Amino acid sequence: MGQNRKKPGGRYQRLLVPLLCLIAAAAVACGLFIIGRKGSGRGDHKSMGSAAALSVEASDMQSAASSDTAETELKKTPGEDYALTVKFRNGQEVIRGIFKDKVAADGSADESEMRTVTSPDGDFLYKESDLQNMLNSFPEMQDANMTQPVNARIEKKDSGFEIVPQTDGTVLDKEAVLRAVENAVSGCQTELDLTAADGIYKNAEISADNEALKQQLGSLNQAVSASITYTLPTSTRTLDGSTTVNWLTQNADGSWTKDDATWNQHIADYVAQLAADTDTVNSDRTFHATGIGDITVKGTGYYGYQVNQSAEISQLTDELNSGAVTSREPVYSVTAYASPDDNNGFGQNYVEADLSRQHIWVYVNGQVAYETDCVSGTMNESYYTPEGAFMLLNKEKDATLLGDQIAGKENYYTYTQPVSYWMPFTYSGCGMHDATWRGAFGGDIYIANGSHGCLNLPLDAAAQIYNLVSVREPVIIYYSAGYTLAPAPAQVQTEGVYYDKNAAG
Repeated sequence: MGQNRKKPGGRYQRLLVPLLCLIAAAAVACGLFIIGRKGSGRGDHKSMGSAAALSVEASDMQSAASSDTAETELKKTPGEDYALTVKFRNGQEVIRGIFKDKVAADGSADESEMRTVTSPDGDFLYKESDLQNMLNSFPEMQDANMTQPVNARIEKKDSGFEIVPQTDGTVLDKEAVLRAVENAVSGCQTELDLTAADGIYKNAEISADNEALKQQLGSLNQAVSASITYTLPTSTRTLDGSTTVNWLTQNADGSWTKDDATWNQHIADYVAQLAADTDTVNSDRTFHATGIGDITVKGTGYYGYQVNQSAEISQLTDELNSGAVTSREPVYSVTAYASPDDNNGFGQNYVEADLSRQHIWVYVNGQVAYETDCVSGTMNESYYTPEGAFMLLNKEKDATLLGDQIAGKENYYTYTQPVSYWMPFTYSGCGMHDATWRGAFGGDIYIANGSHGCLNLPLDAAAQIYNLVSVREPVIIYYSAGYTLAPAPAQVQTEGVYYDKNAAG
């Protein structure tokens, strides 16, 4: 019995299953019909399967989601994305995160502390204290990071002066920065450049285009604009701004001036050094003596180069003051007959006198053209012939020689002596001349019975030498052996003759 017993509701279950299948089939059919209707409106697609239908539905759902996201982004508060970039001279900062939507902020803070900003997307608010605190936190607003401005100034360079432009520095007015930022925010600006804004930074007081500064620059460069190139016996030397720029005086405030006393002293010092480097007068020299070899000629006499320092200082001062550019020789007191590198400055034409041997040689073109014995000055402190490098100062025929001047009697001398050939080589009256009153020359006559300093010659020898030598040629006088000098004799007080302007002593 139990096995044949029918379950309750069995009949209805058997009816329900086919009914559900029928409903499901009808639903699928309707879906396909709808989809087919949709597909019939898309090009040549008349119908599509169930997979295609699911794909379309997914695409439609994604489009709807994107639309919802866009709507969400548009609903962001007006102040949420606002930012202001502030450019300083020494950096850049961004202000953001302190702005709130007006609606959202209503009732959340004391309205007296809030400032309203109207933007195209709506109003937003911020606290002035928040803005100020953010500004004050920036490194560019810290006093320790600020540098003072530096005025434009004149600086000395290698051969002149230049204006060094001003440095503006980074010291700023913090209140002015706050006002500028507030104005930028109120206008919804996204960038604020403070680097060139007026009233923000402390700037240099003197700029590179300052007229007074430019005038001073012109004066200083004019002072060092001259260039004088000296043509020296063995080289050239240029005095220009590379040297004279160091002759100007820098003041305590860093400016430069031309102090006349300092400037003139530099000129004098320069000329003195020029003379020291150039002069050969009074310099010991090596000389190849006839029959002996190299000897040292004492640095006495007049032969060589000698700068006239006072005249050179005067000319150089004028040229520097006028900014002259020129090439010239120094102003000389005397110049040599030959160049310094030619036979130690003596050249190939000269007179050589060895007073120890009492002999004279005349060289022409490097060869002995004539030689003769002589009698030099008596070997006492008054009359001995000086040794050194001299030069022929003059040539004169039929001259009258004078002795010592008589004390207390103007233009009167101890003796007068006419000669046929007079060739002086010192400014004190020593020279070569004929001495017809002598019967012998050479030997040791000079020691006790010599001249008053001249080189006495036989008449024919004087004539020969006179014809061979030229004015300014070297006259080299030396003692090849040692000597001693007797005391000066007492002056003979006898009257002579009236001074003859054409005679030497």
